[in-house]
Amino acid sequence: MDSKIPRAALRVDALGLILAGRINTFLASADAGLILAPGTATAQPDLLLRINWIAENTLRWQAGWLFWLAVTLSFSWSYYALGRHLNKTLPWVNLAIGLALIAAAVDIVGVLINMVVLPTLASDLSTAQILFLAMEKMANALTNVAAFGLYSFAGLLLLPAIFSTKDYPNWLRLLGVTEWSIASIATVLLIISPQLATIPLLISFALYAPWVWGSAYWLLRERA
Repeated sequence: MDSKIPRAALRVDALGLILAGRINTFLASADAGLILAPGTATAQPDLLLRINWIAENTLRWQAGWLFWLAVTLSFSWSYYALGRHLNKTLPWVNLAIGLALIAAAVDIVGVLINMVVLPTLASDLSTAQILFLAMEKMANALTNVAAFGLYSFAGLLLLPAIFSTKDYPNWLRLLGVTEWSIASIATVLLIISPQLATIPLLISFALYAPWVWGSAYWLLRERA
């Protein structure tokens, strides 16, 4: 840890971890399941019905993806909020933070395609369905595969620093290993067999909140 980090900044980092856990585990799930689901291929396999639903519920769809920007930013921030308090003698911490920022940028492009491009295409009945499908697949590849994969790799890169930070709790180390290992498995499944990725994704989402909340508690108790 950098001993020059002021206590106020440390508390901000802890708060960021707490918010990231709440937003990414609970609110993101509610957003995906309750707001966005009817317009996604997972919940509605019929392409024409998805197009019609997005056209008829544009504001709801856009609001759901607008909130996803908060999901993206809070998730990427959590890498920095934790990483700068870990052992920095290893080069992996800064690389992990950098990858998380790249993942956020990729994620935001996918979010914007979903939020702006797809409703525009859906509102024009003359638009070829193949064009909508192509843009939908691009957004999915950016947000659900590329960005999530980079986040998972960044999480793995944090692990050496976590294990070399002497006062970081062992149970959080184990939780971190489990979280990012399962997230990595989910990433591979998203590429080769997306239908098999659901359970690993849900497990990784469920583990994220206790991991970042435990890390926030560690910061406040051991470092403040």
